[in-house]
Amino acid sequence: MSWTDERPPWLPPLPSPHPGRIRIVVGMTMVVACMLGILVVAFLGETLSMYTWWPLAAGLTFLMSGLLSRRRMP
Repeated sequence: MSWTDERPPWLPPLPSPHPGRIRIVVGMTMVVACMLGILVVAFLGETLSMYTWWPLAAGLTFLMSGLLSRRRMP
């Protein structure tokens, strides 16, 4: 075992190699599911509820926060 195998305790912790990945996946899942739901409702000719836009807004918020957290990596 070499001395480079262990990190000294005085070094700061390493950042996550995939920052924001969970938020990006959750955001994309919510956006895609909402868009598919809107397409199904439009295909059936039904009236779209305004409550449909809340999951879309939440998904876009998750997506933006995940993408912005990836920008901060050096």
